[in-house]
Amino acid sequence: MRAVEVLPVKRIEMPTPYGVGPVNAYLLEAEPLTLIDCGINTPQAQNALFLEIAAAGYFPESIEQVLITHAHPDHYGLVHVIQEAAGATVYFPEREIRRVRDRQMLFEVGRLLMEAGMPLDLLFKMDQERKDGPRPRLDHDHVVPVHDGDAFTFEGDDGEFTLTAHLMPGHTGGHVVYLEDETRTMFAGDQLLPETSPNPLLEPSLDEPGERRRSLKEYLGSLARMGAMGLQLVYPGHGDPVTDPQRLIESMIEHHLKRKAAVAAHLDELGKTPYEIATEVYPDVRGYDSFLAVSEVVAHLDLVVEDGDGTVDVRDDVTYYRLTTT
Repeated sequence: MRAVEVLPVKRIEMPTPYGVGPVNAYLLEAEPLTLIDCGINTPQAQNALFLEIAAAGYFPESIEQVLITHAHPDHYGLVHVIQEAAGATVYFPEREIRRVRDRQMLFEVGRLLMEAGMPLDLLFKMDQERKDGPRPRLDHDHVVPVHDGDAFTFEGDDGEFTLTAHLMPGHTGGHVVYLEDETRTMFAGDQLLPETSPNPLLEPSLDEPGERRRSLKEYLGSLARMGAMGLQLVYPGHGDPVTDPQRLIESMIEHHLKRKAAVAAHLDELGKTPYEIATEVYPDVRGYDSFLAVSEVVAHLDLVVEDGDGTVDVRDDVTYYRLTTT
């Protein structure tokens, strides 16, 4: 059987209420008919998804399987709709299932934010915003875990192709991308975005209870792995296809090195909390976006400390960062 030269992909854009703008899903017009990600759980997104599926000549009931890249609401929010309409098999990154299934994770994130100096009233406000927003519905017992190296084979009109799952932690701890080896085409979720840098989120470690993962260090490691893959085309979770992935990967690495220096410039000899630094670096951020700002600062402070330019102090269960003095 000959290998396909161009993947039979239809991009589907759906609106989100988030600052990042529309989210992408991808319809693979092959056997089995497959969606990669599926949008946020809102009527507007569902309408856009169904209209685009119909424009391609299919019914929602035609979808046979869904491959999810990571457990954020704008990427898997409508998975229950596809399950109910089509009985589709849903493949979900194994480490992401563990994260969304464990209710303790939410409390652990709150603890990490308090350690970062976030005021309790802001923490409560953010949690209410989260509760008021669109929420996914997922039956964890009716999804198939995706592990690093899992392969999915397709038969298209122009030939056969296989997508291989690669664990790429960074934006989340269990983020998975799907790579087609022959064409070096990747469905990257939020690991590589053309118009913004994915936020290295503040999350507890799945492997070390009580600890947090070093999200930016993981992300830079994943970027290095992606840079060694010889990618030719990347379909991102947001924005247009990336036709020069290597250049974007290099610019992302450079961006984070510059951001590390910018964050380090806010340190002094007395020490500041990550929340205090976040309000200086991002003075206009409000509400739930404060979580993203603190995540960004903590992630870059990890690099500052690793380089020996910053020192960590803990006072009354709150973490402070100060300049390293000689």
